Amino acid sequence: MNRSLIWYNLSYYARSLRFIVPCLVFAVFHFFIHSQRPIPIWGQYHLGAVGIFVFSYWIGSSLINSEDRTQQYITMLHVKNETLFHISKIISILIFMMPFYMVLIAYPAMLGFFERSLLFTEILAVAIIHFLFSLMGTSVGVFFNADFHNKKTMIPLQALVVLVLVVPLDMILGDNMLARYVAYLLPPLNFFGDRLNTLSSGVFVMDGNFLLFILRSAGYSLALIAVYIFLIKKRNKH
Repeated sequence: MNRSLIWYNLSYYARSLRFIVPCLVFAVFHFFIHSQRPIPIWGQYHLGAVGIFVFSYWIGSSLINSEDRTQQYITMLHVKNETLFHISKIISILIFMMPFYMVLIAYPAMLGFFERSLLFTEILAVAIIHFLFSLMGTSVGVFFNADFHNKKTMIPLQALVVLVLVVPLDMILGDNMLARYVAYLLPPLNFFGDRLNTLSSGVFVMDGNFLLFILRSAGYSLALIAVYIFLIKKRNKH
């Protein structure tokens, strides 16, 4: 991947100042979830990961078209590879998100918010979980930008999508077969939630269910990103 292209994406986004509002919201969220101690390890990290999903969704929808359409075409002509251009945008979003979820991981662990210290394998698991939630948020967020939606309808539509994805389906549809089938069509945000909250401060083991979560989350996200690139390239041909 062209590092200069990624740096260009990040610097252009920084100059646009679109990051200010979501970063302020993140700061409030960070203060809120760390306002007391001690706190259950896994419930805390699950809440943080959901916050990262929403934040990545927001950043993804704003960074992906921080340039106007004319400037995007100029950049694509310079790169000479439209697919590479779009992939660089996705990678730029993920790089932008890294400091934020690293703060959510390290802050409570280093400042004694938990009842015990984390094992190295648990730190690794938490890092993987937050990265995957960031990837899922990005893969959904890129579809909600001015290239695909009218600006007047985009904000309420984004709010509705976030609500449907973040709130457990059994709270909306009840615990029935319909909710279980619909869950397979949505990002597996709550796939691991019950387990993490049940663990409280117990020891997390990277087992087969965790591997399934990794495969399902990564596969879902990469499939969405592939669909996005296909649609945006198709649009650019017209």
